[in-house]
Amino acid sequence: MNPIKILLAVVAVMLVGAGIYYAPIIDRLYFSVTMEDEASMAENLRIADTKYRTHIIPRSSNPEAFPKQLKKDVLPESFINHGKAISSADFLKESRPTGLLVIKDGQVIYENYWQGLKESDRQFAFSVAKSMTSVLVGMAIGDGLIDDVNDPVVKYLPHFKGSAWDQATIANALEMSSGVDFDEDYSRTDTDMRRFQIDFVLDKPVEPFLLSLDSAGPPGVKQGYNSMETQLLGFVLRSVIGDRTLADYMHEKLWEPLGAQDDASWTTDVTGMEITIGGLSMSLRDLAKVGQLFLQRGQWKGEQLIPEFWVLESTTPSKPYQMPGRDNPLSEKPFGYGYLWWTPVDPSGREYYASGLYGQYLFVNEEKGLVIAMYNANINFNQDPDGWKERYEDFFQAIAQAL
Repeated sequence: MNPIKILLAVVAVMLVGAGIYYAPIIDRLYFSVTMEDEASMAENLRIADTKYRTHIIPRSSNPEAFPKQLKKDVLPESFINHGKAISSADFLKESRPTGLLVIKDGQVIYENYWQGLKESDRQFAFSVAKSMTSVLVGMAIGDGLIDDVNDPVVKYLPHFKGSAWDQATIANALEMSSGVDFDEDYSRTDTDMRRFQIDFVLDKPVEPFLLSLDSAGPPGVKQGYNSMETQLLGFVLRSVIGDRTLADYMHEKLWEPLGAQDDASWTTDVTGMEITIGGLSMSLRDLAKVGQLFLQRGQWKGEQLIPEFWVLESTTPSKPYQMPGRDNPLSEKPFGYGYLWWTPVDPSGREYYASGLYGQYLFVNEEKGLVIAMYNANINFNQDPDGWKERYEDFFQAIAQAL
């Protein structure tokens, strides 16, 4: 055969092979770039877990629905934000919700879905996964797999000795007070978070990224929002649960006993490590069950699924840099922070919540026996993340006050 034809055939085979190899990466890159397209954002959040590697968290073998007692006028006509009355109808139009579920005293009193989301659909919940990771840390402590929240992380990850994480404790990571330097400004493209996202899409494992970070100061001094703190906790958990994945552990300890009605999924990196900073997709009704579990101080049908002390400790700011307030010099945020759970700027009793990018929320008000789960496809969120978070807080608090 003609040598040139042989060479061309080999090149053609190599190009086809390269195309097959790189096609998923190109697809993920395109999907990531177009995530915020207004016309398709709601659908993108529903299908996000089909674009990445995932571990499935199967629904419970005994799925169980909340009882329903739907009521009228659950949502207030308006609420106050920074002294200004905002129409709830206008707020919902602007925030572009996909689902809203309100539970009072264990019964669903309001449930609605928009933009194609159905009650059994799961949606990418972004940093709500951080609060779920905190839940798993508490369970691991309850199981005796982690000795103490004040243990240094290198006790469980000895290969992190000498890195920026060397002096940090598990509590520091839960509080986001490790002192590790990480730029997470979503309004810019020249940040550490953007670098992490690009590495992830290009199939680079996440652990080397964590080990590459530098220290900005000593741990336990101030709070600085750093998603990598939660990823570190994911590695701590994986180091103590044996051959199980985090998805396995979550199914066994949470989804199965809660009677979860739907499969959830957890995005992983190329090595199979779950992306604990924000890789969970769940149905709204199953997410609400976690809120109800917390409302019940970790008890479910007579069984203590989460240690009660963990429910209280993880949702209660206690150190100066965790306290809410717009004038707290030790925190870059006006909100309170526990162990990967937020508290409102102006709390009304015991209130706390999980929060994710583009408007994903799980809000609990203990005094009112209230759980609110809400998904959004808020295309405007990144223009003013803290401002939007305050508006959601005020909306949820107004619902609580009206009941």
